[in-house]
Amino acid sequence: MATRKTTFEVVPLADIATLLKDAEVLGAAEAMEFEAAPRPAKILSVTYDLSLATTREMLFSSAGFKVSSVLTVGQAIERCAAEEFDLVIVGHSIPLDQRKWLLKEVRGRCATPVLALRRAGEPPLTDADYTFDSTESPALLLETVVNILRPKTHSMTGRRN
Repeated sequence: MATRKTTFEVVPLADIATLLKDAEVLGAAEAMEFEAAPRPAKILSVTYDLSLATTREMLFSSAGFKVSSVLTVGQAIERCAAEEFDLVIVGHSIPLDQRKWLLKEVRGRCATPVLALRRAGEPPLTDADYTFDSTESPALLLETVVNILRPKTHSMTGRRN
């Protein structure tokens, strides 16, 4: 008895995206479902430390979020004015007075919720929507971000301090 070997070819999604949207190929119901699929949540991560930016980007991207990282307060302000984000994460590597200034500037440009990371023993930024102790594990940080961006049936109320 002959065996049949199945092979698969990897094709970039961009090459077949128009086919996926085509109602004649998928049928009307499937096409509507494709177009109604939620986009990944967008996160703006602000830090003064390149290694922290890279680590956070990998952590959040692995959970399916679209992450943009910036290394200055000025870049963060520009990005907030130019793009919509679902969450802004303000890193603990930024001096406290500059984090406060950034938070004020972000609030003036958009209504995006802000998660402010804080150093051990440092008071939370009272104007942030959420705060997180940077000494906690990356897994807990990811869980916190997931809870903020993908609320469960019982919604989170108040601030996480």
